[in-house]
Amino acid sequence: MKKLHLIFLAFTFFGFKAYAQPCAAVITASDALICSGDSITLHAIANGPDNQLDASNTAGNNHRGNMFDIVATNAVTILSFDASPMGNTTIEIYYKAGTWNGFANTPSAWTYIGSAATTYTGGFSTVAVPVNVTIPAGQTYAFYVTSNTSAVSLNYSNGTAVGNVYSSDANITFLEGGGLEYPFTQNTGAVYQPRVWNGRIHYAIANQPGSTLTWGTGETTSSVPAAPTSNTTYTVSATVPGCPSTLADTQEVVVSIPPVTANAPLVVCAEDEVTLYGTGAETFTWDNGVTDSLAFDATVTTTYVVTGTDSVGCVDTDTITMTVNQLPNVNAGADFGVCEGNDITLTGQGADTYAWNNGVMDNIPFEPATTASYIVTGTDTNGCIKNDTITVTVNSTPIVSAGPDLNLCQGIPHTFSGTGAQTYVWTNGVTDGTPAIPMNATYTVTGTDSNGCSASDQMTVTIHNVMSSIFSSGGILTAGVLVDMTAQWVNCADMSIIPGATDVIFEPAHGGTYAIVVQDNVYGCIDTSNCVEIQFAGIDDVSAAGLNVYPVPTNGKVTVASTGTVIERVELIDMLGKVLETSEPNTLQAELDLSAYESNTFFLRIYRNEQAVLLKVIKN
Repeated sequence: MKKLHLIFLAFTFFGFKAYAQPCAAVITASDALICSGDSITLHAIANGPDNQLDASNTAGNNHRGNMFDIVATNAVTILSFDASPMGNTTIEIYYKAGTWNGFANTPSAWTYIGSAATTYTGGFSTVAVPVNVTIPAGQTYAFYVTSNTSAVSLNYSNGTAVGNVYSSDANITFLEGGGLEYPFTQNTGAVYQPRVWNGRIHYAIANQPGSTLTWGTGETTSSVPAAPTSNTTYTVSATVPGCPSTLADTQEVVVSIPPVTANAPLVVCAEDEVTLYGTGAETFTWDNGVTDSLAFDATVTTTYVVTGTDSVGCVDTDTITMTVNQLPNVNAGADFGVCEGNDITLTGQGADTYAWNNGVMDNIPFEPATTASYIVTGTDTNGCIKNDTITVTVNSTPIVSAGPDLNLCQGIPHTFSGTGAQTYVWTNGVTDGTPAIPMNATYTVTGTDSNGCSASDQMTVTIHNVMSSIFSSGGILTAGVLVDMTAQWVNCADMSIIPGATDVIFEPAHGGTYAIVVQDNVYGCIDTSNCVEIQFAGIDDVSAAGLNVYPVPTNGKVTVASTGTVIERVELIDMLGKVLETSEPNTLQAELDLSAYESNTFFLRIYRNEQAVLLKVIKN
C-alpha cells in the first residue's frame, strides 16, 4: 500500500502567453506528482476573454510591497498583474483565501505563486507571472505583490481606510490594503496602512457562460478522477464564446514508485554484527527494531521488512530473510594438570575444524613447558566460529631420594624410607617405612606426589658377611681367614673373654667349650662362631688317627703320611690363618717344602674323606 502524496508544480500553458491571457481552457491544478496506487481529481475551468481593472496610479508614496484584497462578484480567474516599480527589480506574488488583514506577519498563511524580473517603464509594467487563481463568486482572496530587494520599491498611494473599495467593475472589487518591508515585514510587524496599490488586475470570467469543456478521456465535466499507474499527460479543451478557436490545456501527472530494495547478508552466524540498509528511496524504516545502516548483533533467523520513503513522500517496501546459523558448541575440555616432561593432547569438540593458539595442533601430542591457557577456535560447516579456553597446569616433577648407598652387615634389619614425594614404591619387595633384611642389591624407589607426578632414585646396598667359624684339631682351635678383622676367643660356659686370645689359632690351656667372636674393622659387622668342646690341650706332636707328620721341627721339607685313607688336600696356613699353599696329592703321602719361609710356627690342614685335621709344624 502506497501513501497518498500530491505535489503541485509550476503551471503549464500551451499556445498562450503566461500573462494577460485573453481566453483559456485552464486545468486549475498544476502538474502533479502522486504515488503509485493513489488517485487524483483533475479540475478545469473555461476562462473568457481578458478583463482589466485598474487600481491607483497616482503614486505619492512607496514601499517594497503591498497586500490587498479582491472580492469576486462573479467567479473569476485572476490571470496576472501589472505593477508600478520605481526601477528594475524582481517581483514576487503570493495569495491566500480570505483577507490579508492580520496575516502580514504570517508567511505560512500564504501560497507562493512565482516571481519574474520586471523592467521599469515609467508606468505600469507587466509582471510575467501567470497567477491563475480562481476566486469563487462572493469570495474574498488576498494578494501580496512585492519587490524582493530593498533597493527598489513599488509605488502606492495613501488611502482612506483599510478595506475601503477603491475600484470595481461588474465582476471584481479592489480594496485598499497596506504596505510593508520585504519579506513579510522582516519580522518587525510594521504595516503601513491604509495604502492603495498602484497597478492593474487582469482577470477572466471563470466558466464563461456558454463554454464547454472536453477532456482527452471524453468526459465533459469540470472535474474528472484519475488513477494513473505511470506518468500520464491529461488534456482538456474548451470552446468559449467570444474566443476565436478551441482552446486547450494539459496537466502532467507523474507517478512515483520508489524502487526500494532491502540489503542485508542472507546468511550470518549468531552474534555476528550485521548492518541492514535500504536503497532506492530517501529514508528507510525497518521492522523488528532495526535502524537503517546501524549495526546490531544477529540472534535468530528473521524476515525483515523495510519501508522506503522517497523525496516526495511516496513509499514502497521490500522484504529480506536473513538466516542466522547458531554458533557451534565448541568445547576445549575441562582444565587439568600434567606432570613436567609429559606429553598431552588437546582435542576440540562441537565443531568441524579447530585451531589452537600457542602453536598447538588439534589432536597432536606435545609437551607443555609451563602452565598456560589454550584457546581453541572451532569452525562448523556453516563457517560459524566460537572459542573455548582450557588451562593446563604443569606440575613440577618431585625430587625423590632413596638415600645414600649403604654398606650393611648381613642379617641386620634396615628401614628403607623415600623422601621428596607423598607415596613410595620400592623394588625387591621392600615396603617404605617398614624394616626389612636387605640383600646385596640395587634398590629403586618411585615416589609420587599429591599431583600424581612421579620420579625415581636408586640406592645400592652392599652386604658384608663376617661368617666366623672354627674347627679343632687335637687341642688346637682354628678360625677362618681374618683380614681387617678383630678376633676374640671366648669361653662358651659364660661367654667370658679369654685375655690375649685374639689370634686366628687358639690353643686352650685346659679343656672346655670355646668360640670366637669376629668383628669387621671396616663396617663393624660382628659374628660369633659355634662353640667347640676341647677335651685336652698342650700337645706339640700329634699323631692323629692314621696320620704322621715328620720331621717336626724341620729345616725344610716335611712329610705327611696317612695309613689306609688317601690324602685329598693339604693346606699350609700361617699364624694369621692365611692359606699359603694348597696341594691335592690324592695319595697316602704328601711332601711340603718350607725352605722359602721364615722360621715360624705353621699349621697343616689335612683333608681325608672330607674330614679336616689341623697339625702344627715348626720351621727352624
